[in-house]
This record gives sequence, structure tokens and C-alpha cells, in this order.
Amino acid sequence: MFALLVRFSIRAGHEDAFDTLVAETLVAITTSEPDTIVYASHTQAGESNVRVFYECYRDHDAFEVHEAAPHTRRFLTERTQHLSCPPEVWTLTPVAGVIGGKPLAGDGAPR
Repeated sequence: MFALLVRFSIRAGHEDAFDTLVAETLVAITTSEPDTIVYASHTQAGESNVRVFYECYRDHDAFEVHEAAPHTRRFLTERTQHLSCPPEVWTLTPVAGVIGGKPLAGDGAPR
């Protein structure tokens, strides 16, 4: 499994436009990326201009497919106008957890 945590600081007044761009991107992820396990956008309590993404892929190859997809390329290009600074990105390695009621194996893959 390959996972990312990404924190975006959104320009004042751009929150709705950013969320719309995310929603449009999610439609394509849902229909064309079977190895994207989780792709979720969250708000941060008390900071309406912050969005935090949790992204989880079957493996690094699935992430590469995601990054190369036209909808992702569009998102990466268009998001810039809505951001007040570059996003913060953390690459994560699963240690333990559950996905869909199944525990993760030692390599981070669902059993």
C-alpha cells in the first residue's frame, strides 16, 4: 500500500471553487481508478481555509497511474489558482490498520 497526507491552504474566497474542483476530480477517480483505495478531502476544525487529503493506493504503481491520469493533471494545474502556498505532503508507510473490516498485512496490503 502507498499513502499520502496532503495539507492545502486555500486562498480566502476560493474554498467553494477548490471544493468543486475536488468533487469533479473525484468523479473521475471513482470511475477510472480501481486501485485507489481511499481518496478523501477533509476540512480542519477551526480553519475553514484548510483542506487535508488522505490518499491511499493499492501500491506505488497505482499512485503513478493516478498521477498520470488526465483528471489528476487537470487538478494539479487548476488547484494552483486557489492555493495561498504550496501544499504540504507527507508520504506514509502503514504500520497497522483496518480497511473494509480487514486487517492490514505486514506489507501494508489488505489481507
